[in-house]
Amino acid sequence: MHEKVYFYAVFVIGPEKMMFDGHLLQKQTFGVAIGANLKDYQDMKKANDTLPRYVRVTGTITAHTSAMHGELHQQLYSLVTAQDRQKLHLTDELLKAWNDLIAQEVELNNAQQDTELTAKMQQLDDDRDALLSQLFSTVRNNRRSPVKALREPAERLVKLVNSYKGIQTEVLMAESLHVNGLLMDLAKQPTDTAALGLTAVIAMLKTTNEEFEELELKRIDGTDKSGPTSTKAVRPLTDEKFYEVRGNVEAAFYYATTATDKQMIATLVDNLNAVLARYATSRKSSKAQQDIAKQMELESNHKRIDPLLPALAAKTGHAAGDLSFTGRTQSVKKETRYEVLAASTGKKQWARLVGGELVFVKTKPSAKGSGSATLKPKDKKPGDGGSPGKGGDGGKGGDAPGKGKDTGGDDASGKGKNPDGGQGDVTVTPKA
Repeated sequence: MHEKVYFYAVFVIGPEKMMFDGHLLQKQTFGVAIGANLKDYQDMKKANDTLPRYVRVTGTITAHTSAMHGELHQQLYSLVTAQDRQKLHLTDELLKAWNDLIAQEVELNNAQQDTELTAKMQQLDDDRDALLSQLFSTVRNNRRSPVKALREPAERLVKLVNSYKGIQTEVLMAESLHVNGLLMDLAKQPTDTAALGLTAVIAMLKTTNEEFEELELKRIDGTDKSGPTSTKAVRPLTDEKFYEVRGNVEAAFYYATTATDKQMIATLVDNLNAVLARYATSRKSSKAQQDIAKQMELESNHKRIDPLLPALAAKTGHAAGDLSFTGRTQSVKKETRYEVLAASTGKKQWARLVGGELVFVKTKPSAKGSGSATLKPKDKKPGDGGSPGKGGDGGKGGDAPGKGKDTGGDDASGKGKNPDGGQGDVTVTPKA
């Protein structure tokens, strides 16, 4: 039995080095190759000439929306796991960690629908509060009505509605419970509520409260009580796993021992890049669609807000046509607010929808300037009766009466008056 022996002679041209063991071939320039298996070598060299010297996965995976980001990783994962993971130098642990993070992203994207439910619930709560306020004020105002047919039913209902005073400011679910109790109590006095014209208000309150409770149940059922709370926390982790997979795939091409394996890896990288490029194109197209959507939303907001501005102007003492919607909106605690401009003053103010009507958002008074003031009178000169203050307090020339209604020395209350009839120093002590 004779052994088959291979003889190879290699001449290296240029600075590039090369190792050759009958299997590993890099794209090099050879001078002479001699051996009994010359045909196999020539076939491998021919295949090697068609392959690149290295492969790179290009394209971005961070600039996409949450939904597209998770979907993109699913596509990349499917392409990678369809190949022999050993030849790609990928472990089961690495692939499982990547897939688990992708699954978390998908789950969190689905959970983002909770935000939409919360916004609807906020609108329903605003409507519910407006209906409660109307019901309570109707009863209390008619309690002093000169019309007996209105006053008597209001007197019978006032004790009942007072027991529910302030439920509009309670925690949402507690408010729902108390609204149900109020509706049950009001149902026992249908004649009195009808006499005050509250039948429609009560029916609408019942419907609104039921819708709110239904949405609350949906929100609770769809809440994920474990794991990360946002895609913002998961996305960087998913990307890191992909970068690790990408690095192994690129290295596997360099260390592949056969032309077939190198071709498989090169094809995989081409497919990964194609998917990344396709999603990049979709993202640009999506951006253009978002611009169109914003314009449509602006037009929709004008159609919603513009017809309500005359009523808002009448309620707030503005002239007809003085108020206009600027087009700007903001979301505060899941509530949409609309910026309104008063042309007469140039002042801009936020407004919100309550019960189908537009109302200005109340702003909290600034804490600046609050504090207590202590008046310290100046030292009097002999024979000086005090110089007059702004209100005419005190008098010139000793005992001459001042021009104001009160003299400085007779101000017993001490509220804002100079007890000595003259001007003094003011020391402002800020509140603690």
